[in-house]
Amino acid sequence: MAGHATGPIPMATERTFLAINPDGVQRGLVGEIIGRFERKGFKLVGLKQLTPSRELAESHYGVHRERPFFAGLVDFITRSTG
Repeated sequence: MAGHATGPIPMATERTFLAINPDGVQRGLVGEIIGRFERKGFKLVGLKQLTPSRELAESHYGVHRERPFFAGLVDFITRSTG
C-alpha cells in the first residue's frame, strides 16, 4: 500500500492566473469571463484589479521583447480603463 510517511500523499494544488485586458474591462465583460471559468470548475480564490505599470508589463511580457509587437502590447495593456 503506497502512501506518505504521515498518511496519504497530498494532491497537488494548481493555480491559474487570469488577466482581463483593458477592452474587456471597458466592455463590462469581467463578470462574464470569471463566470465562464467558474462554470468550468475553477474556484476563484483572489481578485485584484490594477492597471499594470510599464515596468510590470515589460517584465511580464519580456519573452516578447524583441518582437515587433512588443511596444504596442505594453502600451495597450498599460492603458487606463477609466
